[in-house]
Amino acid sequence: MAKSREEEKRELMEKVFGKDAPNRKLTPEDKEVLKKNPFTGEEISTELEKLKQNSEIINKQFEEINNLFTDSGLDELSQSLKNDFGEDFDMGKEESLNIVFDQNSLGEKFEAIEKAVGEQVLCQDEYLKGLSKAFRRPFVMGQQPSGLNCAILVTGGNDTGRHTSIEEMVRQLKANSLLANDSIATVDLEKYSSKEDENNFIIDLYGAINNSQVIVFDNIQYCSASYLTYIEEILLESRLSLSKRYILNNKQLVETTNSLAKNTIKQLSFAGKYLVFITSLKTSKLLNVVGSRFINNISDSLVTRDLSVDDMIKIFPSKLNGLKTRCLTTLNLLLEADESMNQYIRDRYNGENAGFLVNLVTLLYNGLSEYKLQNLVNETQSAVISYHDDKLFINEDPFDRYLPVIVDNAIEEVRKELDQLVGLTEVKKYIYSLQDFYAAQQMRKSQGLKTTEVSKHMIFTGNPGTGKTTIARILAKYLKAIGVLSNGQLIEVSRSDLVGKYVGHTAPLTMQVIKSAIGGILFIDEAYSLYRGENDSFGLEAIDTLVKAMEDNREDLIVILAGYTREMKTFLQSNSGLQSRFPNQIEFPDYTGEELYGIAVINAKSAGYKIDEGAKEALTAYFTKVQENDSVRSGNGRLSRNMVEAAILSQSKRVLNDKEADIDVLLLEDFDLS
Repeated sequence: MAKSREEEKRELMEKVFGKDAPNRKLTPEDKEVLKKNPFTGEEISTELEKLKQNSEIINKQFEEINNLFTDSGLDELSQSLKNDFGEDFDMGKEESLNIVFDQNSLGEKFEAIEKAVGEQVLCQDEYLKGLSKAFRRPFVMGQQPSGLNCAILVTGGNDTGRHTSIEEMVRQLKANSLLANDSIATVDLEKYSSKEDENNFIIDLYGAINNSQVIVFDNIQYCSASYLTYIEEILLESRLSLSKRYILNNKQLVETTNSLAKNTIKQLSFAGKYLVFITSLKTSKLLNVVGSRFINNISDSLVTRDLSVDDMIKIFPSKLNGLKTRCLTTLNLLLEADESMNQYIRDRYNGENAGFLVNLVTLLYNGLSEYKLQNLVNETQSAVISYHDDKLFINEDPFDRYLPVIVDNAIEEVRKELDQLVGLTEVKKYIYSLQDFYAAQQMRKSQGLKTTEVSKHMIFTGNPGTGKTTIARILAKYLKAIGVLSNGQLIEVSRSDLVGKYVGHTAPLTMQVIKSAIGGILFIDEAYSLYRGENDSFGLEAIDTLVKAMEDNREDLIVILAGYTREMKTFLQSNSGLQSRFPNQIEFPDYTGEELYGIAVINAKSAGYKIDEGAKEALTAYFTKVQENDSVRSGNGRLSRNMVEAAILSQSKRVLNDKEADIDVLLLEDFDLS
């Protein structure tokens, strides 16, 4: 005879808890102790210890029975048991017992924790005090009204210790028995830039709350507005109500469309969690992205400060120790650094790149690795890094010997390339002026004076073949050489590279392109094609995403929009933010006949040919006539290049039939001037 549901439940309870299981709950005395907040005084220390032990037993028992029910496929019975057995078990599972410790001992613990974190994250004393206070808050004040332990916003530049401090803080809290584990769940909000990512977002949140008490949300500035409302609900309610149906399958959250599915997950609980939001945006800028409701529900807003050159010198020994260990264990090198390295930092650190020391350590290790390869011996070798005469040395050998060959005179090389271009006189003047401007700003900064930040984004207008793409490529290398850009690559795209093919595709596609261009120039050819009228929602979404990303990455990204003059004017009116963000509008004039002939000479030379002087007058006249008739369709520089390529083919036939002909000379008869 089949057992009733109640009989099955009783047997399972007795199997886990024993014969008296149905009657086991926290005593009224236990509950009275729970209500006292904060707990102080020796008279209740015994009760606290007893309560702590009881809560640990309850947590363990609940996990056992929950796993048993899940493995047995008895989810419905599990939920019924939780309801029947009492709220005490639910509290043990869903939330930590919100006990406030003796404040004297708690203060000593956090003082030691703050000191330990400070040994790993240097020169951020004020920030670390705030971080310690934030994590201490629920131990003093209890959980927030929403049920969260704390919601922390951390802003500041990259490589200023934001993530490292959180990791070390959690590690120390676990070591001091203030957290159950030192696991941190990280949710990168940049991954969820469209509504189509909702399932992944929910599944990742479920994984985060089940694995960690501390959840870090990265890149909130890139999060879709759809998910910002979800985050606001979590901050307000410590839970997220789910609009879709989800079930557990092998302990994994999955969406189901089965309307008959039982035991669906209706909400995710964040009670008892620390939520940490990390962004590089200043709070004032972030407010424009997330709104005041998000900011108002943050309990602690912290900022890491920018690092000075003295900070870098103070931090360098700790980075050096890590490098020493790596060199000894992998290269068998006993590394030392001369005090002159402090002067190297003073000479090279510009106060902006917080990742300077990371890059320096990478540079040193690469050079030391090559040094080891060139000086192979079995025993441990000594290597001393020093700096003098504006150069690095390994054991007084020039450090450059052990690095890949690079162009030291990058600025001169780029200038030479720019000077060789035909025409574009005004464009060249503008580019050369940039070096003077940025050099002057660096001088002002070094003297403690206020600097001026100007928009570096540009618009190139003009007909096809007037040198827009060529100038953009040279400009990327030039700005890298003078220190304005970190990498100097040129990413050339058009509408098809930015605009998606279905709803939810455009924003992530545009962001993917933008990320590839950070450190260099994003060159959008025929940019006016992004806007095809008010009904072009995909194009407008690409423009909105672009404008936002330009602001977020303004220090290391330049966007150049290129296209016909008239069409670009219409395009700029499609978005109110475009006009102000592109103050540098450069017109590329059509080439004259003389300039096109000069371009033809250069094209021929690069192919290993020269144009006979007797062809100059006729070619110049031909180019002039074509430009006067239709410079829009002529192709400008492309016309010249195409003429030379056709002449080379024609000359090939001629020299094969005339053994006396110069094989590297293009005559007038080789050019088709019809």
